Amino acid sequence: MNLGEFLYRIRRRASLVVMWIKLCTGYGLPFNKRINPENYAFCHNKSPCLPQLPWFYEDLEPSNFITKNDQKACIISNQANLTVSVDDLCWHKAPDTGRSWPIKFFARIPIAPGNPIGDIQLAWARSRLQNLVILGLISNLTNDLRIKRQAAQYMEKIMLSWIDANPWLKGVNYISTMECALRLISVCHAFDQIRNEKINPQVWQGLVYLVHSHAYFIRRRLCLYSYTGNHTLGECAGLVYAGILFPELPDAEEWLAVGLTIMEQEANLQILPDGGNREQSFQYLALIVDLCGLVTCLLRHHGRSPADGIEQAWMRGKSYLQAFASSPDNLPAIGDSDDGYALAPYLRLSWKDGFHAAELPTGSLQIFAASGYSKIPGAANHGAMRFSHGKLGLASTFGHGHADALSVCWDLDGKPILVDPGTYRYDGNARFRRYFRGTSAHNTIAVDDTDQALQNEKTAFGWLSAYTAKLIWHSENLDGNTVLLASHDGYSASGVIHWRALIYNDQSGRWTIWDRIDGMGEHTLALHWHVDAPVEMTDDGIIIDCMNRSWFVSVKGGKSCLYRGNEQLPLGWISRKYGTREPLNTLKTEIRARLPHEFLTIITPMQGNQTQFPIDDNLIDKLRNKCSES
Repeated sequence: MNLGEFLYRIRRRASLVVMWIKLCTGYGLPFNKRINPENYAFCHNKSPCLPQLPWFYEDLEPSNFITKNDQKACIISNQANLTVSVDDLCWHKAPDTGRSWPIKFFARIPIAPGNPIGDIQLAWARSRLQNLVILGLISNLTNDLRIKRQAAQYMEKIMLSWIDANPWLKGVNYISTMECALRLISVCHAFDQIRNEKINPQVWQGLVYLVHSHAYFIRRRLCLYSYTGNHTLGECAGLVYAGILFPELPDAEEWLAVGLTIMEQEANLQILPDGGNREQSFQYLALIVDLCGLVTCLLRHHGRSPADGIEQAWMRGKSYLQAFASSPDNLPAIGDSDDGYALAPYLRLSWKDGFHAAELPTGSLQIFAASGYSKIPGAANHGAMRFSHGKLGLASTFGHGHADALSVCWDLDGKPILVDPGTYRYDGNARFRRYFRGTSAHNTIAVDDTDQALQNEKTAFGWLSAYTAKLIWHSENLDGNTVLLASHDGYSASGVIHWRALIYNDQSGRWTIWDRIDGMGEHTLALHWHVDAPVEMTDDGIIIDCMNRSWFVSVKGGKSCLYRGNEQLPLGWISRKYGTREPLNTLKTEIRARLPHEFLTIITPMQGNQTQFPIDDNLIDKLRNKCSES
């Protein structure tokens, strides 16, 4: 720890003590709820104070959210299907257990794994208040005056309920500074959308109070130094919003200056030169890329020049995301994901309009060296494969990374077939948390039933050691094949190095994965393939039923067994949404062997006799030579 971080931690701790004293005494607080909203332009302007944004309305149907009997509304708050009913606004109830989080000074509430209440992420998802944004969108979508008024009433009730139930600094909803920032951004966008409706002055009063109290708190609890990550960008975005939209507040200029300075600095660090994410999480990349886009659009809307570093990070992040997904709904499930968004699930700020999975561009090999991913787009009906050869994540704890070095995933006709099983949850089941971020939950090889990196058992996020993975060599036309060769040293403590080559032949449609495990002595090796499709086991391999076509998968080098929903190991699970899991077909090929040892996986369209696979021995020899030379 350097001197700068040491002083930062002292200041952060001191600010906590000062805020606690102010809370106890009520003395020295710069804000209160007795606010005249007419003193703030945001509360009385007739024109929008926020820019028009691109939204995807296809699944947004007012009747799905507002019932015809006018009794209640259920609003989707995130992809985990957490719902909020205006008749049951329990902001401190743990959705997974039904228990209640205490309403006391936030720093005294235990939320670590194994706490007696529940998974804190599920409670935070509701309190982002992004459901207000959805109701605002509904109001703008319809010409039905009854629905418009009803949406506005629901918005008012939800926000005032949150403010009343969450006294400043009391309860779990103040523990995460980023959650405060996302909440601040949400309420501003939500009520800006309906500003020409008849809004209760008490609501405008509450909005100013929420923005002021949250921005004051964020400024004193910024995640810096070793705490930096996606949270830092979210916090800075919240400060920028408060500084731009509420210049009348006493600290607005400082919020804006600090927010822009740190956000630009962190955007350049966290969104890599190729547009990828230092945390090795596609979902959190989408979050911070959208935040950069929101801040850029906000500055432009108010006649200010966008910060170059923030805008450029947004641009390269957009290009990267679009190379791997057609929308935020089908991002690769790589690294951690809490199914959260910068603003709402319907925002398409970083995606092209009308872009569908079937229209994903095909072409030549794409290598993203900085983030450590490659993509081979196959010819028509051959799908595309994604190859992971990057870092574990953001040092020093690598918090949101998974031990997935040299993992391969395969999408066919826009549907994931060989998949990364996802996240499941951060708390509530430590055993499954270890599994979902461990090596056996990914399409790669585990050695001696251990992960490629050492998990920190004291936390749900940290890793005690990392690995180095790297792309060794590639060729787009090696005897008609596209070839990638990579390695990682995650098992170097045992004297083991894993090499993997991904090979594609566009004439036959064949995908080949060649694995070589180098080292000394005898080891247990387990190759895993997670298949999100119906599977039939045969003597020679498995047949995958891929909608209009079947594919045959042959794995040589060990004994293969098919697992599905095994609780004991565990093995054979997928988490499609945060907090949920369901059985998944997983092919495990295992052997106890002296090194070196090789596996060969061949994936080919079903045709005729599938037992014969002509192997290009010259190509395999070239790969072995490349390994020896590296």
